Amino acid sequence: MQQQLGKYELAQLNDQPTPAGLAKNRIMSKCGITEQEWAIYDAEVSVGLLTLRTAFPTQTRSYSDREHDMLMALWLEVFVEIEPGIFHEAILRFVTADRKGFFPSPGQIMGIIVDIQAERERQAAAERSKAHAIYLQAIQQRIDNGENCSTCLFCEHREAPQKWGSIRVSHLPPKL
Repeated sequence: MQQQLGKYELAQLNDQPTPAGLAKNRIMSKCGITEQEWAIYDAEVSVGLLTLRTAFPTQTRSYSDREHDMLMALWLEVFVEIEPGIFHEAILRFVTADRKGFFPSPGQIMGIIVDIQAERERQAAAERSKAHAIYLQAIQQRIDNGENCSTCLFCEHREAPQKWGSIRVSHLPPKL
């Protein structure tokens, strides 16, 4: 007995574009990415969705192939601007922190992504502040050791008068 095919299955047999294929075309033209970049991005989102489908099997068990393709197409479009590592970290954070047991919406994952990006920016700012404090400490040590503008390696303004003739140079030692 032959099984009757639905519109979606017939479209696949006739090489008509699927929702995921249409999403791919839109994303590639919108972002100007290559096939290779697309393959990497598609694989990352696929792994993320597979992780969610594994963690929440009861919600996704009854999805048809078309529903899976539509879900994939939606998530591909929503997360096109997100770095793959951050996306994967957000998925893992959601899976480990979720207590309700429901499949997440893209907005829930995007909220976690915003938090991750804010954390990373705070960490980068702290590292920049620490590096600047080390720089200032090194300058203070040189000043404490008796160096001045004529011998200081940190003073870039010593070379400024040669570049800009109109700058007041009263703090520089006289030229011999």
